[in-house]
Amino acid sequence: MSTQRRPNPPWLRKIIATACALAIITISPTTTAFSFSASASATKLEPQGIEVSLEECRSLALEHSASMLLAESAVEDAKLSLEQTEATNLTKPSPTSLYQAKMSLESASKNLEITKQDVILSTDQLYYSLLRAEHLVSISEQALALAERQFEIAVAKETVGMATKLDIMRAENQTASARNSLQSAILSRDLAMVTLNQAIGFDSETILSLRDEFSYEKTGEPDLNASIELALANRVEMAQARSAVEIADMNVKLLDNNFTPRLTYERAKLAAADARVKFAEQQSKIALAVRQAYVALKQAEAKVELAGSKVSEARENLRITQLLFEADMATNVEVLSAQNQYTQSQIDAIQAIYDYNITRSQFKRAIGDTAGLPGGVSEP
Repeated sequence: MSTQRRPNPPWLRKIIATACALAIITISPTTTAFSFSASASATKLEPQGIEVSLEECRSLALEHSASMLLAESAVEDAKLSLEQTEATNLTKPSPTSLYQAKMSLESASKNLEITKQDVILSTDQLYYSLLRAEHLVSISEQALALAERQFEIAVAKETVGMATKLDIMRAENQTASARNSLQSAILSRDLAMVTLNQAIGFDSETILSLRDEFSYEKTGEPDLNASIELALANRVEMAQARSAVEIADMNVKLLDNNFTPRLTYERAKLAAADARVKFAEQQSKIALAVRQAYVALKQAEAKVELAGSKVSEARENLRITQLLFEADMATNVEVLSAQNQYTQSQIDAIQAIYDYNITRSQFKRAIGDTAGLPGGVSEP
């Protein structure tokens, strides 16, 4: 199914700017104007700064992941075990042991693929976490600029008897709170950067500039049943469970002779039955996981759209409240409240987009597809 990209809605373009672009949001022609940059604006890139994309981070993480190294080692060990078994079979034929060695190699290879998918999902989460943290720094900078401006207005009004000392205290506290929030956002951003650096094998002090941005594209209506079928066909866990059934069945056939003790044969039949039960259980688990991921994806999509409308509402409310305040028709408390609501709406919108991108990656993992998704879901 072809993927039809849709342009981001206006409210999203107001919130998310690329690292090289600067979106200017003006609350009022006569009051404060502030900027929103998607880059790590609180920290200027040093010479050791490196620009990376999501795809590059995935590749680097696969190269440096300890779990990947161990999984690759397990594949090599399974290859050596197969060679050893083949050599032993030249003098002591054992079809069962030879088949098991082949299946062990196949299982190790499939486990390597599972590990790869998990590393990619984990890297996506770390990359998106840093993106989110950078946006929160920008939002906190805006909130501080608004608070400082409101404090200046309150001081100016107090000098002409149009504001009280309580108004000054409230504006001052709002500024202090905004400054603390900014410092906290910077610390969280720095920690997210260190975490991603470690995952991709960079020095922890490396300053990363993220090339990719949050994307939001409606998933349309992916066919749930088709997605489940795709998962059952693609998920390596199903292939492993199927191999276990095949090995157990072959063992039963090999032991079905006049030379094998009856109890040994009966136990082999029980093992084959157990393998089928586990296979059916794995089918149910994967089908349920796909359903859960599908529901989470649709819920995350709805939250993004709702969060966007709330940002627009809060921004307009702040603009009107500031105009009323300048006309002495609104109190300082109302302005501060409107500022808090606007800041929180931006934070909620960024969180909604983060959640959406993560659930989209999880849906891809659930259906066993790391390249693309049915129903119009595409790479970020």
